[in-house]
Amino acid sequence: MTPHNKNISSAWRCLAAAFLLGGIASCGGVGSGGSGMSADNVADGTVNGFGSLIVDGAHYDDRNASVVSEVAPGSDVLTQARLGHRVSVQLDAAGVASTVRVDETLTGPVASIESASQFSMLGQTVRVNSTGTAGPITQFGGGYSQASDVRARDAVSVHGLLVRQGTSYVFQATRIDKLAAAPAYLRATGIVTNLGSTFTLGALTVDAGSATLLPAGSTLANGQVVTLLALPASLQTPTHTTWRVAAAQLRVQSARDTSVYYRISGSISQLNTQARTFTLGGVTVGYGAASVSPAGTVLADGLYAVVHATASGDGTLVATSVTVRDAGSDTEAELSGNISAYDASSQHFTVRGVRVDAGSASLEGCPTGGLANDLYVKVEGRVSPTGVVASSVHCEGEPAGATVQRQGVASSVNPVARSFTLTTSSGPITVQWSDRTYFEGTSVSDLPGRTVEVDGSFVNGVLVATKIQRED
Repeated sequence: MTPHNKNISSAWRCLAAAFLLGGIASCGGVGSGGSGMSADNVADGTVNGFGSLIVDGAHYDDRNASVVSEVAPGSDVLTQARLGHRVSVQLDAAGVASTVRVDETLTGPVASIESASQFSMLGQTVRVNSTGTAGPITQFGGGYSQASDVRARDAVSVHGLLVRQGTSYVFQATRIDKLAAAPAYLRATGIVTNLGSTFTLGALTVDAGSATLLPAGSTLANGQVVTLLALPASLQTPTHTTWRVAAAQLRVQSARDTSVYYRISGSISQLNTQARTFTLGGVTVGYGAASVSPAGTVLADGLYAVVHATASGDGTLVATSVTVRDAGSDTEAELSGNISAYDASSQHFTVRGVRVDAGSASLEGCPTGGLANDLYVKVEGRVSPTGVVASSVHCEGEPAGATVQRQGVASSVNPVARSFTLTTSSGPITVQWSDRTYFEGTSVSDLPGRTVEVDGSFVNGVLVATKIQRED
């Protein structure tokens, strides 16, 4: 079995702490995550950059992390985190990422287009966000470049925030990807209502009679946030506006492990200034003893916030700090890595798989000749629907141990030693892969003679790969 299809150990399921809007709160040690803040066990949020993995502005060393996604009940495969993904980062005792979970909020067919910035799927409403003050701007991928590209009956995956709108909830998308094929399992997230022999998630009626309920020992209740997996064949044609599906797995999302320190983000709703509570992704947060920043910030519904909190044991969170993030006061995106696919005429290039528009960027420390392929740069800027519009590009030498990119032709593949030779424009280098290496568009048997790009870090002169992507 090739590395990109390899099922990953389910050790992360060891805890009762659960995931918040697409990221599972996993057990782990204590660490700072490179953010300079108090020790986090779990960081759930939106990816806004790479160099290390950057989640809502906090940097996490992910060089030795397994990046995984659940594609079927109890079955995880290696994947990669992308800009706009909602992820959950499990940290070890040194604050280094050991596991990064990338699980979509919704996966399945688009039911209908409701407006230029809104569509429905699986009984849920998805809203595109184009305003940085309301949270991460929606990213598009898989052939999409804007909201108008989405069509009814398209198979899509959505990462998003659960946002209260009136008396109901919508999902404010942080990323929408068109899928090349229908998924093996549908995925839907929502808040349980009308619990009886069935229950509803928005306009989706769920038959849970044959579903596996996780974490083990959980019970369903109205008001809980749950994520279901279901076979596409179980999705029934809607009657009026109600869809119906038979769940194969249901995962209750709650935070009950009082030993875990959480860093989570989402859109504030149901703010109660007297009780000093609000909800974030359907979970109640008490902020009575919390610091609020930036200084002078007045909390309000609809603001995008990062919360450090502990669990109270009843499914609610007790915040120690609340930080509001918006495009006016924070760097929306940050990338560190080598330039590839540089186009001098348009000043477009790619760093860590993210398309960068540097047409109006200031260049700092760069060669007299300007930008070029293979230069190691740090990019800061704002998020566009398909990447980053750079405000600054700083050229620098590759830091020791940094994640770098090398492109070349693979040869001398040794499956036993898990290594091959990559012949680059600068000469040959040895590449090593592991169980954590993600293969995109290729496999071990396909490597010989292929042009590939390798992401990884050098250890004793060997490029230890985190990702190997076919380029030809």
